Amino acid sequence: MFDNEKSLVDSFVDSLQTIRSPWGELKIGSEFFYQRGRTDLVAVSNNGKVIAFEAKLKKWRIALQQAYRNRCFADFSYVILPTHSANLACKNLDEFILRGVGICCVSEDGFKVLHEASLTEPIQPWLREQAFTYASSGGV
Repeated sequence: MFDNEKSLVDSFVDSLQTIRSPWGELKIGSEFFYQRGRTDLVAVSNNGKVIAFEAKLKKWRIALQQAYRNRCFADFSYVILPTHSANLACKNLDEFILRGVGICCVSEDGFKVLHEASLTEPIQPWLREQAFTYASSGGV
């Protein structure tokens, strides 16, 4: 269904604009770079929470590790996966629970949150502020 990660991310972002988001209205920036990597999407909810999203077509374990790393700056961190990969990831839900990472499943019909991320106190508040500013300005 998705040819590449970009099409998965684009579909997710489109769904956020047409389906009522569980996080409320979001301001979104893509490709947030920081010293440890690049986050596919970083968003700010209308209640001021920073949410990071890591997308992968198949390699959910890598997405989980990246999403866990993003907890250094994000209040919530999720992986974004197509349906088949999300179903495989859910068979290992304990790994997501242990790391406080959520799972979003993207399909032609939109997206669903299969597992909610845990609220985290970011260990790098200065980086959280950078992510907040980045997403608030639309990723500029």
